[in-house]
Amino acid sequence: TFVIHEHFNSIMKYYPFFIIYFLLFGSNISLQAQTLNVEINKVKSNKGKILLSLYNAEKGFPYESTSCIKIFTIQPVVGKVKLITNDLSKGIYAIALFHDADENGKLSTNLIGIPKEGYAFSNNASNFFGVPNFKDASFKLTGDTTIVINMKHF
Repeated sequence: TFVIHEHFNSIMKYYPFFIIYFLLFGSNISLQAQTLNVEINKVKSNKGKILLSLYNAEKGFPYESTSCIKIFTIQPVVGKVKLITNDLSKGIYAIALFHDADENGKLSTNLIGIPKEGYAFSNNASNFFGVPNFKDASFKLTGDTTIVINMKHF
């Protein structure tokens, strides 16, 4: 047992170095923040606000804003607007956004559920009979990244 104990102590003196090495190189968690540039095209009005929700998991996408990790409010400008955020970790993300022109906090629709305000998803993902799933809208953030999203209007 003395030999095992002696060997254990010689390994344990390097334990802090193993932890630091693992945190820096061996995990999927990035210690460096990544920059995400989002360019939103086809903005039709200066009225209201553009509400952008950023998700890092399928849960709640795109309906539950309580499931997203960040919500951004952007002042609309006819044509295109840009958002820059530089405090994200490497990972998989998806964006859902809409132009809340009437500032009621929700996507306004007509009687049969067709949106009356502009909306969009990352990857310009779409689904003919509803919203795209997280997988279709997701993108990988592995470094500073720019994505372009085109607003849809009916």
